[in-house]
Amino acid sequence: MTTSKHILSLFSIITFSLSTPISAEIVLDGTLGGPVEPLPGPNFAIEAHLGQQKGNNLFHSFETFNLNAGESATFKGPTNIENIISRVTGGQPSYINGSFIANIPADMYFLNPAGVMFGEQARLDIQGSFHVSTADYLRLGTDGRFAVTHPENTLLTIAPPSAFGFLDTTPSPISKQQSLLQVPEGKTLSFIGGDLTIEDKHLTGQENSMINAPDGQINLVSVASKGEVPVVPAEMSANAFAQFGTIKITDAPITADNFQRNANIDVSGIGGGNIYIRGGQIIMENVYVWADTHDDKNGQGITITATDDFVAKRARITTELIKDSTGNGGHINIAARKVTLTDGAQMATSNRSSGNSGHLSMTVEEAIAISGFFYLPDDEGILRKNRSGLFSNTNGTGKGGQISVKTPILTLADNSGITSQTTNMGNAGNISLEVDKLTLIEGAQIDLNANNKFTTNTGHAGILTITAKDSILISGETDRRSALVSNTRTNGNGGTIILSALQLTVENNATIQAGTEIGTGQGGQILLNVNQLLLRQGGTITTESRAQGNAGHMSLEVGQLDIRQGGTISAESSFQGNAGHIFLRINDWLKIQEGAIKTETFSADGGNISITSPGYLYLRDGEITTSVQAKDGDGGNITLNSEFIVLDNSSIKANAFEGNGGEVKITTTGIYHFSGEPLETVITASSKLGIDGVITINSPDIDISDDLFVLPKNLFDISGLLNNRCAGFTRDNLSRFVITIRDVLPPGPEDLKTHYLF
Repeated sequence: MTTSKHILSLFSIITFSLSTPISAEIVLDGTLGGPVEPLPGPNFAIEAHLGQQKGNNLFHSFETFNLNAGESATFKGPTNIENIISRVTGGQPSYINGSFIANIPADMYFLNPAGVMFGEQARLDIQGSFHVSTADYLRLGTDGRFAVTHPENTLLTIAPPSAFGFLDTTPSPISKQQSLLQVPEGKTLSFIGGDLTIEDKHLTGQENSMINAPDGQINLVSVASKGEVPVVPAEMSANAFAQFGTIKITDAPITADNFQRNANIDVSGIGGGNIYIRGGQIIMENVYVWADTHDDKNGQGITITATDDFVAKRARITTELIKDSTGNGGHINIAARKVTLTDGAQMATSNRSSGNSGHLSMTVEEAIAISGFFYLPDDEGILRKNRSGLFSNTNGTGKGGQISVKTPILTLADNSGITSQTTNMGNAGNISLEVDKLTLIEGAQIDLNANNKFTTNTGHAGILTITAKDSILISGETDRRSALVSNTRTNGNGGTIILSALQLTVENNATIQAGTEIGTGQGGQILLNVNQLLLRQGGTITTESRAQGNAGHMSLEVGQLDIRQGGTISAESSFQGNAGHIFLRINDWLKIQEGAIKTETFSADGGNISITSPGYLYLRDGEITTSVQAKDGDGGNITLNSEFIVLDNSSIKANAFEGNGGEVKITTTGIYHFSGEPLETVITASSKLGIDGVITINSPDIDISDDLFVLPKNLFDISGLLNNRCAGFTRDNLSRFVITIRDVLPPGPEDLKTHYLF
């Protein structure tokens, strides 16, 4: 028998020479009792008497099995046959470029351990399921075996096929190139072997190349070691194989002028079928994988498992509920060592009906990287940006699906995103991310949206929950704003953002935002629990209302909060809705340097700000304000409770215009004011036309409101020393500040250095 190495070499030659016809030949091997003889073609008749029947199983054994374009092989048998099982024992790969036909409603099994390739003209005209494999044997029930590489080990039984067995560490490949392979509705199509290669070449509008099992099952399993794959691969144990092989599915490059409307792998139907893909490395490029639901049955979903990397470029994997379908959508489950989605690769559970969308789950051992986009025309011919990401959209009355991701490192870049959205009466699904490190850069966004077109009975945005064991970085650019967003543009309420991390950095015009923009929906809330929070270079955390609905509130529990270089925490209203409230619990300290914590309205009541900290609050060129800019509305209240407060060219204000000023209540052991202006202009609760608010400052033991002081600008006048530097170092008038450390001598006068606490 030909060695595995020679088999692979021969198969490679065949793969790259598709245009060269192969000698069409179907030859019996004589192992099942008949003679060794070729069958007459080009339309080969595989009669039942050429094999052996055991109960409902009909077995055939061939030395070679090849079909050229225009040729066919028709399998015949009695109507009680449920499984037609064929093997090729001659050690040569099978090239199938013609039609597989069966005149009875039986499932078909075709095994050739040397390899199988389907050419452009390959077709299936059968009434049952179709399983092709390069396995060494097919197990029958528990004890039976239809052996291929060692036919002498065969034990035929009446039991149905139960598993594909591999005895070699280098199973041969299976290839499909530009062929249309389809089984009847509700049936199964399986490729079980070594490396799997599926190459299609769609042109716009053509549908002549795909694997299709409407409302059925498609299995793609690639193995690279010994073991067994069950006939139902989803039942395979996690450790069934030491290694898995490579699955590569590709199509012609997708462009605005050359794009496809049909899938490469499709189980869509009355109820979306099931797609099961399992391998070591799984690669998809320019392909569509669909398991969509069209009617009243529930969808089954898509499962992709890669023990190594799963890479998708310009691929779209969906379990959609098509318009007017009433069944629920199937789930998408992804498991891999690493996942990379680029150039507009998408996974989506969408809903355009009354059924509920399926969930999207991704569990990855090491890292997920999502980036990029590309443009495609929509149904009206308008170019739309297709960004890489994970999406759950509901445009019907049913609920949107949940998105859950678990991985140590999640990176989103170059306008990619994770989105849960409702544009109808159904509520959007939730998003849950469990990571060590999360990074959003170059305009990447994670967003919850209620963007409904109706005025009543509108759906609400979901909940975004992010748990990071280590850090979260959200960094934008001038024209690309990275963000965590929860918005409502209708009567539906905005979603809630819940975030927990050791360290959170929002920088370079990036934002965490919960807002309401049109109709009367209430803005979502922001809840953060972070050990270290840094806002810088225009980074913001904000709740806002641009409509009648009130802005949402935010509650932040932070160990150390550092706001600088234009960083802002704000709750704002630019229309009739009230600004939200800001609740800050600082467990260590708060620094604001060229930044702000503020609530602001233009025609409604200002929001409140409450800050509690056992440490200090330090403001340098910063502000804490609650203000109303228009005629109506009272200023919000400010409550500060801290060990001590340092103000350096900064302000605390609760002002209004026509309404009443807010209340400022400060509890602290001391306020240290380093700017020259009067303190009453720094801490204010005024109203231009209304009644001024009240300022109350107290400490646990005494009222220190009368003890506030302003440090004069010339408190440390050293001009005399500068004019006569030597006089400053005489023994009689030398002043020193010495910190003595054990076992270390204090520095001398010549070692004087200036240190700044802040």
